Amino acid sequence: MRRQLASGAESGPRGVGRSELAGLVDASGLWDEEGVTLRTPSAAVARSVVRLWRSEFGMESRLSPIEPDRFGRTRYAVGTAGNGAIQAKEELRFARTSRTAAERAGYLRGAFQGAGSVNRPGGRGGYHLEFVHREGEFIRRCADLSRAPLKVVRRRGRWVAYTKSADGVTTVLAQMGLNDAVLEYEARAVLGEAKANANRLTNFDAANAGRTATAAARQHKALQAIDPEHLPPALREMLELRLEYPDASLTDLAQLGNLSRSAANHRLRRLVSMSARSG
Repeated sequence: MRRQLASGAESGPRGVGRSELAGLVDASGLWDEEGVTLRTPSAAVARSVVRLWRSEFGMESRLSPIEPDRFGRTRYAVGTAGNGAIQAKEELRFARTSRTAAERAGYLRGAFQGAGSVNRPGGRGGYHLEFVHREGEFIRRCADLSRAPLKVVRRRGRWVAYTKSADGVTTVLAQMGLNDAVLEYEARAVLGEAKANANRLTNFDAANAGRTATAAARQHKALQAIDPEHLPPALREMLELRLEYPDASLTDLAQLGNLSRSAANHRLRRLVSMSARSG
């Protein structure tokens, strides 16, 4: 997803590019007296940072791999140093306050590349998109810029802005310009919901079948205790049919006895009642 964001942000007005770079710097950059260094596990995002510094400020950055994270995954550092970088710091701070729709989307896109994630549709985690950062101000800014409502919470020492609704996820993805991702997400979400509904129906049918089988077995055992010699002909016939066809439905029994369904049901109820009294 971050790769799609990086590749999908290669064009646009200068203000949008600066807003995106501002979001990236705020999300994963560290300033010092020489300039700023951004760290990311995504090579595509790292290349996007290099491109944005070049296109927005005419500055070249240094891209290099650094020590792997605790899971052994490669990480990248993009360093931009010198007076130009220091001067750009104030311009990027100003870019945070831009309020055109395109600039808001640009900042959010950069912030997501540096501090965001989204579950794959249809996965175990359900619908979930979030921004995670150590600074609450940054997270609240992301929530304010989002077209979809994001809930802001404190979790394990970090701030999180997230949505767990399908509409929320697709709204934020669309705002960031990931139209292809939105279509894929919605298609996968529909497929996942269809599978979930099918599983629920299967489980429901299995439960019903189990209850029906249990009831039929209980009824069969009860009817076996009735002496057919003491029954009127109509009830005796129904008893014989039920004992001969223990798995037949009520409709099937009615057809076998040339009866209406209600008549078959009435006779079975009488037999069960007689069995209960005799028991």
